[in-house]
Amino acid sequence: MKTLEDYHNALPYRKTNDDKFSNIIVKMMEVYGLKDKLMEYRIKKFWAEELGTQINSYTKTVYVKNKKVFVQLSSSSLRNELAYGKDKIKKMMNESFKEDYVEDIILL
Repeated sequence: MKTLEDYHNALPYRKTNDDKFSNIIVKMMEVYGLKDKLMEYRIKKFWAEELGTQINSYTKTVYVKNKKVFVQLSSSSLRNELAYGKDKIKKMMNESFKEDYVEDIILL
């Protein structure tokens, strides 16, 4: 005769899983193709917060395509200044996201 515990352990949704909840969410986002959209949101937020209001005021658009960040600026002198610090900005972004997502920053 089966006990209540045997029935409980036989249920398919009661299997133990050692994955963290955050890892499961990340896997689901990759499966449904939402990771790139989330990273684009995080990059836009990073650009606005970390680079300051002065640079953000000259920024027209920020978008991501194929792990490259495209930034359209209204000031050519600012574009020239930021071109010297692209590697540093890329490094700051990747450290902030705790993964090497950004491959390049292209200033338009």
